[in-house]
Amino acid sequence: MDNRISDYVIVGGGTAGCVLAARLTEDPSVSVTLIEAGPENRGLLVQMPAGLGALYDKGALHWPFKAEAEPYAADKVLPYKMGRVLGGSSAINGLVWARGNPRDFDDWAEAGCTGWSWADIEPIFRRIEDFKDENDPHMGHDGPIPVKRGRAECNVLANAFLAAAAEAGHRINPNHNSGDQDGFCALHQNTRDGRRGDVYEGYLRPVRSRPNLRIHTGQPVLRVLLDGSRAIGVEVGTRTGTVVHRARRDVILAAGAVASPQLLELSGIGDPAVLSRAGVALRHNLPGVGENFHTHPTIALTYRCSKPVSILNATRGAGKIAAGLRWILTRTGPAATNHFEAGAFLRAFPDSDRPDYQITFLPLALGGTTGAVMLHGYQIYIELVGCRSRGYCHVASASVEDQPRFRFNFLQDPRDIEVYKRAVETARTLAAQPALAALTEAELVPGREIQGAAEVEAWIRRCASISHHLVGSCRMGPSGDPMAVVGPDLRVHGLDGLRVVDASIMPRVTSANTHATTIAIAEKAADMIRVAHETSQPRIRA
Repeated sequence: MDNRISDYVIVGGGTAGCVLAARLTEDPSVSVTLIEAGPENRGLLVQMPAGLGALYDKGALHWPFKAEAEPYAADKVLPYKMGRVLGGSSAINGLVWARGNPRDFDDWAEAGCTGWSWADIEPIFRRIEDFKDENDPHMGHDGPIPVKRGRAECNVLANAFLAAAAEAGHRINPNHNSGDQDGFCALHQNTRDGRRGDVYEGYLRPVRSRPNLRIHTGQPVLRVLLDGSRAIGVEVGTRTGTVVHRARRDVILAAGAVASPQLLELSGIGDPAVLSRAGVALRHNLPGVGENFHTHPTIALTYRCSKPVSILNATRGAGKIAAGLRWILTRTGPAATNHFEAGAFLRAFPDSDRPDYQITFLPLALGGTTGAVMLHGYQIYIELVGCRSRGYCHVASASVEDQPRFRFNFLQDPRDIEVYKRAVETARTLAAQPALAALTEAELVPGREIQGAAEVEAWIRRCASISHHLVGSCRMGPSGDPMAVVGPDLRVHGLDGLRVVDASIMPRVTSANTHATTIAIAEKAADMIRVAHETSQPRIRA
């Protein structure tokens, strides 16, 4: 038997790829090859919930992407560190579990993506979740991904944040994942017994010994191989040269919102003008590849505390060592949480049909991108979850080693900046409420000297920064949509044997962190692929 031929070749061992590999190999008659460009070794920092900052700084498990200058955001050049390891971004993310808003999925269905409504996707979320509150009727309780409610009451500042929200007249929502998203809340986290609960631990590690699953790490895929209009396999780089892995049925791109469109274009699938500029021969005209690229931009207001009540002491010196040792020995203490205990999903306008922005509260003041400042403080992060601006992601050359060119055009749409102005006003109002004011000495960023609509807008454009919720670059849509890359079955339009299954297929980003939805996309794709497998013959025979 040729071990380089399998039923399915999955490109990318990240969030979606791990789910697909686990689900498809539940059928012992189905063979799967999973190919990951990054390493297998994950280390203690991946398991430690509070290790995410150190993971980001070290960068060993990230793709070091950089966007082009953002013309509507002070020409900033921002880094995007996506996961480059088995488990992908699920292994390095902020551990917030947020399904999004029902309207997000209903929009997809109403745009022609049959089978992707909230009614279709909500049961899939339940299948995924292992929520540690058996009395909550809205969540799943037996799935592979642990979910727990944040414990704001155990942190002085997070507790004060929610109290300030109530004082300001905001609603306190007992469960933002119930289908009723609006309001302030304890955020849900992907942790179990003080450890990260990612897709590798939940899906892939328990099934690695299956004889019908082969996993290759440290091997970048160079291109998809086409025979006419059929994908038949992939060309992979190894230490000794290139090899070909062939698929009897489907090649599945699960490489993420940057690498999946990159691989399509390197394979000659995309807009003819884009491919011509990069020196890639056209194999299949598909102009939507790499378009519709977007994410949630972020800003953060930073405050200095009047009392030593932040988590600063656990992030430096002897306190940091003590927190690490406690976690190693008992899986408890400051290192056993992501510290994103509380947040909110809010609407900026009366005519908004879902939250426009998300707040995440951090009981620590950070300087720059990740460096902790040496004072007690807190930050109010604001993510523009209803963003309307769109960008692109395209290959710069015919080599997989050259990073794609991409940008998001942050704040190009006028409504985006108006949402942010209202969100800043909300954050400042919260800090002025008695519960938080009693613990607050000063606003450090942007500073009380920044007042008035023009000054606030200028600060927002200067300081708008990154979230890692990249989506949209292989947009899902019906066959009549000229800019859709995949159909509702996630098959690439006009080609046989090729699917894309990752966050890149989202027509519009969900109104929350995208981790949960990416897992749900992979679960639904596995369902569809199993049905197709049962009703069709293989395209390539060994």
